Amino acid sequence: MAIFGRNTARRRLRRAARESLAIPAFGSAVDCTPWVTDGLWPAELSTITPENAAVARYLRADLERIARSANEELRGIRRAGIVGPALQAAESRVVDTARGVAVERVAAALRRLGKTVQDLPTQYLPPVAAEPRDGPSHDDTQQLPIITAPLADRPPPESYRSTRPASFPRRTSDPSAAGDADSGEPESDQDRLQRLVEFMARQEPGLRWAAGDRENRTTVVATDIAHGWIPPGIAVPADVRLLPPQRRTGSAAELLGPTTVSVTYAPGDHLGWSFGWATEFDPTASSLKSRRLPPVDDLGWLLCGATHWREGLPHLVHTLAKAGAARTGILEPEIDELREHLDTARLQLLAQYPHVDHALLLNCLLLAATEGIASGDRLTANYHFAWYQALNTTRPQSLN
Repeated sequence: MAIFGRNTARRRLRRAARESLAIPAFGSAVDCTPWVTDGLWPAELSTITPENAAVARYLRADLERIARSANEELRGIRRAGIVGPALQAAESRVVDTARGVAVERVAAALRRLGKTVQDLPTQYLPPVAAEPRDGPSHDDTQQLPIITAPLADRPPPESYRSTRPASFPRRTSDPSAAGDADSGEPESDQDRLQRLVEFMARQEPGLRWAAGDRENRTTVVATDIAHGWIPPGIAVPADVRLLPPQRRTGSAAELLGPTTVSVTYAPGDHLGWSFGWATEFDPTASSLKSRRLPPVDDLGWLLCGATHWREGLPHLVHTLAKAGAARTGILEPEIDELREHLDTARLQLLAQYPHVDHALLLNCLLLAATEGIASGDRLTANYHFAWYQALNTTRPQSLN
């Protein structure tokens, strides 16, 4: 028996060693940046000049954001408790997807750089040499007398007249928008909606997105993960409206309802190069007001009841829901632990997309509402709990 036990232990150790060598060793501090961005920085941007500085700045911000998003997904996968080959497959999928998106961004930056360089003037004066040249020196040069008489009042020659326009276009932080301003053509509704869809899709490219304008000139955005609900952690521009909580069926575009113009995105669609608003996150471009809904009466009391001994939720959720409803102090480590549970549920939900487990969806809604009320963001808590109330009925095991 002792020999059999030692042989079994050796086999287990060999198997564990093989699995550990096969799985990418990202370490306890997950950082896949080298796998995502290594070797992608173009040689055209190795030297920063006034002509390519803007493109380089936005590309660097894009690559850092892509790597940061991939690292967050990897940390969520680790927290989800996945082990063995399943962990390796999940991490490889995240890294490969991030690498592909990064390659697209670099290619788009090079296209943008080519357009920028082409539009710049190409006539430059040669540099003045410092060494002496053959020819007359300063001592040999004839000195001309200084003319003190006023010049005749006549218009300057045509070739010397100022070429500055009478008025300049409005300055913008978006280089591509600046090009549109120079051409005098306002941005079309289609282009504006395309920017909006790209802004949303860059945050969660694995979902289908749709944005459209209604007849009353309001802009609405939706995704079809759960009847039009927008998951937590996704920024929404301040002037955009979200769908109210109710059951809906259909694609993301159909969820919008009647629109005058709309734009859609599906996973795998090309995301064009969009400067400024969609690449470098501007805090003023988004607002929690987009999630504003009619207030739920007795929100804190109802949330405490919904989280009490609910299957699939840790007891910490109910504890923090009570503390948030009573507006008592909550330790930051407790909120961090709650956010870890929320991130895990959200990643599990996205992994099931488009067929989402209804019980997991409800738990994710309660986690998001509890995180909001525990951190003092009652507007967000009200949004997610209102969706919980609308969807908390007997349903099949999967949606969509």
